[in-house]
Amino acid sequence: TNMPPIEYLTRCRLEVASRMLLERRRTSVTDVALRCGFESAQYFARVFRRYTGCSPREFRRSGDSARAEVGFAAGSVALR
Repeated sequence: TNMPPIEYLTRCRLEVASRMLLERRRTSVTDVALRCGFESAQYFARVFRRYTGCSPREFRRSGDSARAEVGFAAGSVALR
C-alpha cells in the first residue's frame, strides 16, 4: 500500500466506475467517466484499459463482475 496519492485516487475512481458500468447500464460511459472525476471519456477509457485490459464498453458488455471482485488485470487493482 505504498503508492502515490494520485494512483490511489485513480484506483478508487476506477472501482466506483466499474461498479457503475455494471449496475447502471443506462448511464453512458461518458457520464460514468465524468461522475467519477475523470476529465474526459477518452482519458477514462485509456486509463480503464490500462488497468483492466479492456475498454469500458467491453467490460460492460461482458458483465464481468468477477473481474471487478477479483481485481484488474494489468494494474493489480483490487476492487473489493
